[in-house]
Amino acid sequence: MLDHLAWKFINDFNWSTKELVKYIVSSATYQQSSHSSKIQLEIDPQNKFYTHGPRIRLTAEQIRDQALVVSGLFSEKMYGPGVMPYQPERIWNSPYSGLTWNQSPDEDQYRRAIYTYWKRTSPYPSMELFDMMPREVCTIRRIATNTPLQALVTLNDSVYIEASAHLAKRMINEGGNEVSEQIGYGYKLIMYKEITDEKMDIFLKLYKNLNNPGLVKNVSYQVDNSADEKHVQAMSIIASTLLNMDETIMKN
Repeated sequence: MLDHLAWKFINDFNWSTKELVKYIVSSATYQQSSHSSKIQLEIDPQNKFYTHGPRIRLTAEQIRDQALVVSGLFSEKMYGPGVMPYQPERIWNSPYSGLTWNQSPDEDQYRRAIYTYWKRTSPYPSMELFDMMPREVCTIRRIATNTPLQALVTLNDSVYIEASAHLAKRMINEGGNEVSEQIGYGYKLIMYKEITDEKMDIFLKLYKNLNNPGLVKNVSYQVDNSADEKHVQAMSIIASTLLNMDETIMKN
């Protein structure tokens, strides 16, 4: 397989890395589901012959960018210096130089994660918790972990709270008049497929349980002045739940 890809890379793609990556990700082998049958596990238990796809978590950058894209906050601005998105105070300190973390204004704070300003002695917290390397040494790959702190980031970090609020706005404004239509629209924005009846029932039950405004009073970002504030806040929680689903942050 590697010989085949190498030959294609040289002769068909004329050394174009972009074409090679496109060829790989559009192949039937790459697009396989991670679900495997008993027969596949018996024939290829180590997946040496790629009888099923891998099940891995998205990278730190992908998780953040995905939340920004589906919420409508994502900035496609290219090139330029690093930017400083939201970060809690007193984490990024430079006692000798006196530099401070100044949150970037306007669309700069919503640029793709690769533009985030990086200091080796104080890496960006949320990305570090999702195994982005501190860049102190050279490494060929990241080791993916699964810790409770990761769930705390996507549930409580201001970047994701704001993304949830704006995703809720999209669901309300673009998804239709019914709650089920809005939830289904949000799910499709993230997963590119229709929500199942079983999952819809779960989300509708969650929505009904969010009748107490006190449950969602800490939503920091109000996306509009809607008269039905309770509905906006409840949909923000629904949106946050959608962004925190296992299938949202995992590549299956």
